[in-house]
Amino acid sequence: MPIPAKTLYLWFTLGFVLHSFGNDKPNIIVILADDLGYSDIGCFGGEIETPNLDRLAKNGLRYTNFYNTSKCWTTRASLLTGEYWQKVTVGNGLKPETTTIADRLKHADYRTYLSGKWHLDQNRHDDPSRNPLEFGFDTYFGNLHGAVSYFNPYSLMRGKASASDEIGEEFYLTDAISDDAQENIRNHVREHSESPFFLYLAYTAPHWPLHALPVDIAKYEAYYKGKSFDEIRRSRFEKMNSIGVLPQGTSFSEPIHRAWSDLNQSLNTRRMAVYAAMVDCMDRGIGQVIKALEDTGQLENTLICFMTDNGADSTKSIAHNNAVGCLGGEAITLDGRPISISGHEFPGDEATFQSYGPDWANVSNTPYRYFKLTSYEGGIRSPFILHWPAGVEASRRGTVDQEMISHLIDLSPSFLRLAGEPVPESMDGISVAQYWNGTKTGNPQRTLFNAFGRSSTMLEHPWKLVNHHANSHLFNIESDASETNDLAAFHQERLEAMKRKLAAWKSTLEK
Repeated sequence: MPIPAKTLYLWFTLGFVLHSFGNDKPNIIVILADDLGYSDIGCFGGEIETPNLDRLAKNGLRYTNFYNTSKCWTTRASLLTGEYWQKVTVGNGLKPETTTIADRLKHADYRTYLSGKWHLDQNRHDDPSRNPLEFGFDTYFGNLHGAVSYFNPYSLMRGKASASDEIGEEFYLTDAISDDAQENIRNHVREHSESPFFLYLAYTAPHWPLHALPVDIAKYEAYYKGKSFDEIRRSRFEKMNSIGVLPQGTSFSEPIHRAWSDLNQSLNTRRMAVYAAMVDCMDRGIGQVIKALEDTGQLENTLICFMTDNGADSTKSIAHNNAVGCLGGEAITLDGRPISISGHEFPGDEATFQSYGPDWANVSNTPYRYFKLTSYEGGIRSPFILHWPAGVEASRRGTVDQEMISHLIDLSPSFLRLAGEPVPESMDGISVAQYWNGTKTGNPQRTLFNAFGRSSTMLEHPWKLVNHHANSHLFNIESDASETNDLAAFHQERLEAMKRKLAAWKSTLEK
């Protein structure tokens, strides 16, 4: 019987990839930040100190056109499956029959670890069938719930058992997640050195509530004192242009934030100081992970990807019922104090529960429009760092790629290619491993979609359609990445054709 053409193609592609990257399967680490803005970290224009992420960027690659799905749990579903989230979820959880990248990599002899936030169990935290261990992971430590206190996190688990007994006076969630991740690496090398590993490191930082360690807050309060939203935003824009992470000619979009002079400046300074402290702490944890790789001789052939799950969050006031749910049903600190929800107390301490609001979120997403939950660039464009000494030639390290457009649905197919495994037809993403390696250059031509709530988009480079509530907009992303010039009135035929194509894609998800 003749071998099908598609099978021959898969064999050829797998052989080509393994030849290109060598025979040693790389370890793979995916680091996912939570509600981080595009310009928050140093190597993408921010003033927050992130020396470890900056190091990964300096010795790796930065991609400026990387997209997510605009929402916490939807991004996680797509990242772990290579499919649009609507196909693999029910409610805000994975369908029980879903096969994840962790499942698939186990076929290639990988050990699989998850440290951090899950947020894919439909909030059925007591149902062991919804636990990460049922979706391909060998070990798990972290919070099942989507947002929790950093000092006394609700739904903290180790495997399928509660880890509440690990919470004490010195506990801070970001540190605990980092500790678990680096320990997974060290244990793996001691006990499973014959196999590669996949580590999914899913931080909760800097998602609200604004909780941080006092020493970190003090450092940033001094920095932000007296600096307005607009001052920080303009400073970031200038730095982003100077380091090459913005397309040439990108406009500085009109601010969405309020006038600094009209607000409580001390309170708003404190909010950003706490937020920055949370990012700083996450970066220190990433430094621990890098050190564990160095100490165990694994850094050279470990592929590290860093990104955020969506743009910065514009939540102004956290609803009381939502906050109480995130606290496990009772707004009480570990030592018995009442927690003030969305009050006007200075945030940072466990007894507060606040977000930093749309003003600072507008700064975090510099120069892009709008926020998390929207399909504008501020909701779906993510910084992306790739570090892999064994797979990236020295001459390319430290460079910025403004050409390739990719999406987190491309990660699972890419990892499978590198592991020598076939890519299932069900996956919506494509492998971009050869672009990472430099074997291919340019931009893979295809159409990308996103939809959440009343905001959706279709990207057919360079054209981008945005349907937001009752309005439709058309942008040329190549020349107008900040979406300041709506061309819908000038390209009605193109607009209508793209609207039909987006509607057709949505209809396939309903089957």
